[in-house]
Amino acid sequence: MATSTWFGGYGRYGAARYWDPRGVPGTGDTAIINSGEVVTRHGNITATVRLGGLDAGSQPVLDLRNSSVSRLTMPADLPQQPYTTSQSPPQYGTVNVFGHSSIGSLDIGNYANMVRAPSPYGHGALTAPDNLTVALNGSATLDTAFDVKDGSTLTVNGAETSSFNAANSTIEGGRVVVNAPLAGSGTIFMTNGAVEYYGAAQAGTLELGGSVGAGDTIDIRMGHLLIDQPMAFAGQIDVRADESIPGQPYYSYGAQDVTLKGLVATAYSFDDASHTMTLFNGADAVDQVRFTPDIVAASFGPGYSGHIGVAQLEGGGVFLRGQYSGYPTHSVEIPMQGPQA
Repeated sequence: MATSTWFGGYGRYGAARYWDPRGVPGTGDTAIINSGEVVTRHGNITATVRLGGLDAGSQPVLDLRNSSVSRLTMPADLPQQPYTTSQSPPQYGTVNVFGHSSIGSLDIGNYANMVRAPSPYGHGALTAPDNLTVALNGSATLDTAFDVKDGSTLTVNGAETSSFNAANSTIEGGRVVVNAPLAGSGTIFMTNGAVEYYGAAQAGTLELGGSVGAGDTIDIRMGHLLIDQPMAFAGQIDVRADESIPGQPYYSYGAQDVTLKGLVATAYSFDDASHTMTLFNGADAVDQVRFTPDIVAASFGPGYSGHIGVAQLEGGGVFLRGQYSGYPTHSVEIPMQGPQA
């Protein structure tokens, strides 16, 4: 169980001369990549890879070309660079994916990095957490289960021909932006982070900029789901309220909400048999949203805690509020129309 550090610039992972101590990291080892660009082609990295630039501007890159990594993490001791909540955290690493590649587990973020720093504004700035970008090139596919923690950001970019399978992943107060088709079969679980500000745990955010396959489920116990292309979302949503399962209370950890961008609706209906909500603009159906089987028509209702509320956003977009979420300013609640089969 040795620790090896990459000191080469651009080179192959299997080049022993670029590692200190000399030799290729293997099973049980930790491969540290603080800088440079490491490439693996048709290979299987069995070591744990720790990717993250400890020096300002180092920007390490891992190129996966039809390859696999057993586990990829970000370091806990990244440089502490304060930034405000309106800024993006500094970029600490990039993964380029070519062909079909996989990462057994992708662990981003460290609670210790989310601390208050002195600020002239009195309430303190945030200290930079981890930030990783994954680029899917062309028709590349990536299979990985990720864990994104408080304040950290995972961005996945790709083309319409790309595919990202993120089944059984977790967002714990962090932010994930997927600008590539989400495919596969499994659940992305959104829950509360460990860091609290002003007595409230931090909610995570998932923004889906591409299509979503029918096998994907977004389970929102606490967090914000943004769907940029509602008509291309074929997955299921679980944003349960107290009445979701008749006779069985459901306890949320905090705010839950979903934004369906760009839609305009004046009413909605819900079918218990298919667990599908249909949005109408006048007499025209504009979109359908599938929910998990435990969501029933009784789960929807007026905008108070215990029901899923539906509202039209000013400027376009439909907002679904779950537990402990309020409607955005200037939004208008949308009524349910029968029948409630």
